[in-house]
Amino acid sequence: MVEISRFKKILTPVDGSKESLRAVDVAISIARKYDSWLTALYIVHIPFGENRSSYPRTMWYKEFADDVKEDTRKWFEEIQKKGKENKLEIEMKMTETIKSVPSEIVRFAEVDKTDLIVIGSRGRSGVKKLLLGSVASGVLTYAPCPVMVVR
Repeated sequence: MVEISRFKKILTPVDGSKESLRAVDVAISIARKYDSWLTALYIVHIPFGENRSSYPRTMWYKEFADDVKEDTRKWFEEIQKKGKENKLEIEMKMTETIKSVPSEIVRFAEVDKTDLIVIGSRGRSGVKKLLLGSVASGVLTYAPCPVMVVR
């Protein structure tokens, strides 16, 4: 009998924090074991509700977007390097939302038919809950698939 991969699609949300990069390492390990497709996802939260479908972007938004893209480029390069070292192609995605970051991660997982989400326990927000970060907690609560939280 041929073993079917339990986790065909793995999603790992990233934000540049050491916890999210540690989650990438775990996701790579699992993806290699199960011969899975791995996606690293960065969610850009758009302040003040300005998104692609709204009125023309202002100068502050262009500066904000440029800064975000530069930061993200650095993380994505590091993640791609880890993928190459492990002979694994990692799909890199960045999306914008005016909603909460956890709800966008959950939405992405639903649309992408993700089988497993591997997420860091805390991110860069600076808001720390006693045991679990608010993004990880929200994803854990509403995800359509298993969630592995990495410390």
